[in-house]
Amino acid sequence: MNCRIKNIVVILSLLTLFANSVLFSQLKWLEKDSDNFKLIYLKENEHLAEHILLSAEKALAKLSWIFNYSPTEKIVINIYDINDYGVGSATTVPQNIIRLSIEPLEAGYENMLYTERIYWLLTHELVHIVVNDQSSDIESFTRKLFSKVPPEQVQPSTILYSLITNFHRYTPRWHQEGIAVYLETWLNGGFGRSFSSFDEMYFRTLVLDNEEFPEDINLETIYTHNSFLLGTLHYFIGTRFISYLSIKFGHEKVLLWYTSEPGDFYSGLTAKFADVFGVDFEIAWQNFIEAEKEFQKKNIANLQKFEPTPVRRLTDKSFGWVSQPNVDKNNIIFGSHRSHELADLLQLDVNTGSYKEISTLPTPSMYQVSSTAYDKNFNFLFYTTNNNQLYRDIWVLDINENKQKLLFENNRVGYLTVSETSHDLWGIEHSNGFASLVVSPYPYAEIIPIVKFNMGQEVNQLSISPSGRYLAAVLHQTNGTQLIIKIDTEVLKQSSKCSYDVITDSGSPENPSWSPDEGTLFWNASANGVSNIYKKDFATSETTVLTHTLRGLFKPVYVSPDSLFAFEFTTDGFTPVMIPNVPAEYLPAIDYYGSQVIAKDPELADFRISQQSNENEKAGLKPEEEYSALSNMDINSIVPVISGFQSQKVIGLYSHFSDPMFIHDLQVEIGTSPFNENSVVPKFHLKVKYDYNRKFHLSYDENAADFYDLFNDRKRGMIGRKITLGHTYYWKYDIPHKIKQSTEIAFYNGVQFINDNLVRVSRPDFMVAQTQWNSRDLRRTIGSSDYESGYMFDVTLRVFGDNPDNPEYAGQVTAEWDNFSNWLTKHNTLHLKLGGGYHFDNPNLIQGRFYFGGFGNRYVENVDVKQFRKLFRFPGLPIYSLAADRFVKVMFENNLPPLRFGNAAIGSHLVNHLDASIYSQAMLVHMGKENYWIDLGAQLNFVIKHWFNLESTVSAGIAKAWSKTRSDWEWFISVKLLKN
Repeated sequence: MNCRIKNIVVILSLLTLFANSVLFSQLKWLEKDSDNFKLIYLKENEHLAEHILLSAEKALAKLSWIFNYSPTEKIVINIYDINDYGVGSATTVPQNIIRLSIEPLEAGYENMLYTERIYWLLTHELVHIVVNDQSSDIESFTRKLFSKVPPEQVQPSTILYSLITNFHRYTPRWHQEGIAVYLETWLNGGFGRSFSSFDEMYFRTLVLDNEEFPEDINLETIYTHNSFLLGTLHYFIGTRFISYLSIKFGHEKVLLWYTSEPGDFYSGLTAKFADVFGVDFEIAWQNFIEAEKEFQKKNIANLQKFEPTPVRRLTDKSFGWVSQPNVDKNNIIFGSHRSHELADLLQLDVNTGSYKEISTLPTPSMYQVSSTAYDKNFNFLFYTTNNNQLYRDIWVLDINENKQKLLFENNRVGYLTVSETSHDLWGIEHSNGFASLVVSPYPYAEIIPIVKFNMGQEVNQLSISPSGRYLAAVLHQTNGTQLIIKIDTEVLKQSSKCSYDVITDSGSPENPSWSPDEGTLFWNASANGVSNIYKKDFATSETTVLTHTLRGLFKPVYVSPDSLFAFEFTTDGFTPVMIPNVPAEYLPAIDYYGSQVIAKDPELADFRISQQSNENEKAGLKPEEEYSALSNMDINSIVPVISGFQSQKVIGLYSHFSDPMFIHDLQVEIGTSPFNENSVVPKFHLKVKYDYNRKFHLSYDENAADFYDLFNDRKRGMIGRKITLGHTYYWKYDIPHKIKQSTEIAFYNGVQFINDNLVRVSRPDFMVAQTQWNSRDLRRTIGSSDYESGYMFDVTLRVFGDNPDNPEYAGQVTAEWDNFSNWLTKHNTLHLKLGGGYHFDNPNLIQGRFYFGGFGNRYVENVDVKQFRKLFRFPGLPIYSLAADRFVKVMFENNLPPLRFGNAAIGSHLVNHLDASIYSQAMLVHMGKENYWIDLGAQLNFVIKHWFNLESTVSAGIAKAWSKTRSDWEWFISVKLLKN
């Protein structure tokens, strides 16, 4: 390499390291250890450190006793605060890591019963760690050799190593979540889905609607993709099946099914099931379905002993998940997130049942969709976006003018309610694990904090009385009880403390709303195991139940003296209904499935963990330290691999190192070509890539091998060296809208060919620098398999140069715009793409020209299967066969709805769905004689799941291209390994 180029590399490397040190100094990560855990957290969250570590040690001690498990490594817990709702996740590869969002959980529908949320989440996530980290003798041996290897697309042979080092990770999600929820319930003294009224409602409604119960494979391939319940079905079905097994066979056998024993030899889920339970898995699943149906029929028969409340459905439509409804004369305004439709804000006429969209609603949350509040005097509808990721924004929509305005960005405030008199906007802010009551006085110039609640006091679902004098709210306490409380706002504003009156604590009450005279408060609760509507008359202090339903009624609001609006549960979502404002006769109670579990095995009560800590336990905690990413780097994998280079096979070693926060991430593959298949091609091969904080990257390739070159005619491995420095920066990250700039400079030395070794370069030593701006605002609906709405815009500037002593330069600029929209039918998407480019040509740098042609898919691949969408692809022409220095291109693509399969499975491998695309492109180029081209093509993509956790795609395509004087065509079949 030329000395000047070397100097440039050194200077850029030093600048990168300097930028890294500045950035890292701003993170302020801390760590604190206990005997079995390492907690990583930010300074502002250190108030939780002791509580989390003590809770984790207690939960682990009980789980170690249950499974006879001893951890062989410290379990890392990383807490973060980048969401407005709490959530947890866990993995055992490459390390045992739990990640917890510390905010209050998303409330609603009694979808889960919990105590103190962080402790409750830890018990759930630690079940995943213990179950998946167990090892047989042979797994323990392979882990010593290779570590616990994560599957990596860059080197797919890691799939095999991952299977032999952590086999228990590769089971269906219902199987994983089933045992976690089952044990979470008993570890927390009965607080969990085993006693959830939502779960009972779901299964009861399946029977009432005469719907089919999902088979285990259908659950993976169809139900969790098309249902508005999405992945929560894994929790419902998994927990129910495990509970059935516990009732039928006892909890000891259930635990044995999930236990790795020393002599186990990679026995699959169903094989071990037959060994443990003595019955075929498929037969047991059918028996479970029949038992569930009989259980629910008994509950339904018991409920039907008394006449249900008459319910008038306003429409046959179900709206999936719904937000709090708001009354505007004869209209109900609410947010909706239903299957096969984009989330939106709707206006429903209670007289006709007709409805219309008044605004789209990006980033809905799972249960509440969005926080909404309506000021009927101003006709202002307030709503939140970014409800499921990052920080919420508050918008206001003037319904009369159909104008919307962003009021507060990234304010983290939800559960909105607005006063009809003062027009003050109230809400609950989540920050650093706390919930705070806030208010924004009209005209909404600022948000003023009123009171911060204690850790564990989760306040939500605010409702202000018409006069603005009283706030009703839901309060969830650390002992698991849930209350509806009433707060006097005048007293609140005069005091730094929040005093309140308890309205009710029966049946997990929620969704309070006021009558116009504020003399009555309405809510829904599951006192008998079914969500019904209640009211309290403040004049008489009487609480009255208004409904007796077989399904479930939620979110009541006053419409008239004799009628209330509510949502009724169906298996397709929540349906708007009207109910009479009269007392119900009687409420029979249902039986919970969890009651049968504990009746079968009373010793499950011994699983309960005491949350009380003593000074001896605290003594085991280590002092707080600054987190060192370098000292926390660990081995993800070191495995022997085989790759390809040109026409040679390469035997080598692949290694991956990172710290738990991925501040430092290093991959190295080194190998040699020992078989003398080509005496001219180099024998030594090296590929190194380092990422810092997922923002900066540095790579060095020397005759770099590529696994995929083993199978393909078009080889990506280049003779020569390549050094790359890169940086990624997000100018905007406000999901779904993201604006990203990617900048990279690459130095090539001794390179003869580029573009899969099909295009010869003019000189072997050169440099390519580029920066790319990408703006995307793309959305999809439940049931889709690709983007269905929105746009993407991309601009790239690229410079080529060589010979520093006598510099030669070439440059190019390209731009492309993509637009997606639904048409004709659900999930049928029209994709329009416009693109163009201009090249500042230099005959001495021919590698800088545009090269068109081909599908781009190789026989075995690791890139996006829809290569025809890329700017320089032109199926029908041979790959890279058309060179140009400027061009304009347009593409029309019709993406057909995905075809989902049922039981198309062999063992742990199943066909998930089929995608099909039909498209046509037209291109005008400048260079040579053939300036105008069109093509027509089609592509099929079969998406296949392996071992329930991994994915591959089998693709086939055909296309024909025409110009004025000639035509050409091509076809391909390709397999893509793993998912990008």
